Amino acid sequence: MAYSDGILSTLQLGVRAMNDLRLAITAIFPQTGGTATSATGGAATLPPNPVGFIVVTLPDGTSAKVPYYS
Repeated sequence: MAYSDGILSTLQLGVRAMNDLRLAITAIFPQTGGTATSATGGAATLPPNPVGFIVVTLPDGTSAKVPYYS
């Protein structure tokens, strides 16, 4: 086995490991199907003061603050 064969084999193992990691992460954290600018359904009034905000990165790369309440 030549020296370059050993490097190639190591790189292939690394690529397989990264692919396995990607599959595991996507199984744990699946992508959302989309976004909406309005909500349909319940028309409940939210409390006036949220406890805080969660910052979420949207599929287009922008950030949005989502309020949460106690």
